[in-house]
Amino acid sequence: MTEDKKNPLGPSGNQVRLNVTRIREARGLTKKDVAARTAGLGRAIPALGISRIEAGTRRVDADDLVVLAMALGVNPTALLLPNTTDGEIALAGKTVPASDAWEWADGERPLVLPADDGSAHVDFQLHARPPFRRRYYMGTSAGRQLAEQDGMRLVEDTDVVRIETSEGD
Repeated sequence: MTEDKKNPLGPSGNQVRLNVTRIREARGLTKKDVAARTAGLGRAIPALGISRIEAGTRRVDADDLVVLAMALGVNPTALLLPNTTDGEIALAGKTVPASDAWEWADGERPLVLPADDGSAHVDFQLHARPPFRRRYYMGTSAGRQLAEQDGMRLVEDTDVVRIETSEGD
């Protein structure tokens, strides 16, 4: 008799296993190929481990996720989310539009957008992305303040608006 798992795969874990299979097969790779690639990257996951991941009987931790993404030639988000922006998906017990999940996972915006003055966007950018990789929403005072805090300044030409570093780089 088998015991029930104490902590079974959730929707994200299930999506990872489905995406590992989908991407591996789309690239024409065997489980042994993926295992060899992970070993070459310094975090070996044997072919049996790949089989168990795909079957949902082996969990993927953060380090596994990164090495699998590298071995499959994708970013970690491509393993975490479905390969679509249509419909809704489950994330940690919450159902959200897939397009919102992708924008959140790509660091574009908070997963849930409150009705505010744009400060939630700015706060998300402040903590989700390093300076110079942030999205500055210049239509809000909070966005302009974040850009200034990061040493950016708004330059307006006749045809172009661009953001430069304070040093003019």
